[in-house]
Amino acid sequence: MAFALLLTSCANEGDLKLESSSAKLYFVADTPRGLKLYSEEHQFENSEDIALDAIATLVSGDIAPFDPDYSNLWGGTNAVNAISIADNVATIDLDTVALNVGAEGEQRAIDQIVWTYLELAPAVQSVRFTVNSSVVESFAGHVDTTGEFVRAPGYEVLNPLQISSLVEGEELSNPVSVLGEACTFEANVLWRLSKDGKVLREEPTTAATACPDRSAWSVTLGELAPGDYKFEALEFSAEDGSLFAIDDKNFTVK
Repeated sequence: MAFALLLTSCANEGDLKLESSSAKLYFVADTPRGLKLYSEEHQFENSEDIALDAIATLVSGDIAPFDPDYSNLWGGTNAVNAISIADNVATIDLDTVALNVGAEGEQRAIDQIVWTYLELAPAVQSVRFTVNSSVVESFAGHVDTTGEFVRAPGYEVLNPLQISSLVEGEELSNPVSVLGEACTFEANVLWRLSKDGKVLREEPTTAATACPDRSAWSVTLGELAPGDYKFEALEFSAEDGSLFAIDDKNFTVK
């Protein structure tokens, strides 16, 4: 499904009603391999078009990532006028765009919208952009925006590693496990658990399949003493040992 509906009990009426929905949004981080996309689940009040709401809040900068390592490249005065769909193509009409980024940043800002929208509207195959109903050559002078955009291959735009089961600063109960996704050489993932700046465990694991496929990995940490922890997922170059990719999350065990 494009998004999951959350059911909440209505105490006064004694029945269930829909209150909010979870939508996957894409943000950007500067990594050893350049600007890459990371995803987070965010909550939105139910409406007739949650995809429109998600894109509008992303473009306006009204929503920020939970993880301080991630960034939203949109914001300030940017706004969405409307989104229309015809022949499986979504046209996202923006108000006058203010996007002060370089070539890579402009492409990743576009990828943020394209990946987020196509996640929420799986019947749509591509996205085109207009500004106040007119086609424009570029948003920031680097990327041609006159055509249609599809999702580029994940191994090109997504960070090779993503911790998917933890929210930055989350409070957890024992036993603790961590889930994630990877697109790495030979499916290798190195993980590291630290507490108070001291490394407690550092071990390898593997994802289900190797790159170019993106697949799941999991780590069981078991029973942890109360306190603050950092979990890191890392990939190092097989050639020179340099850091290739990283994602990390801080969490607390009660």
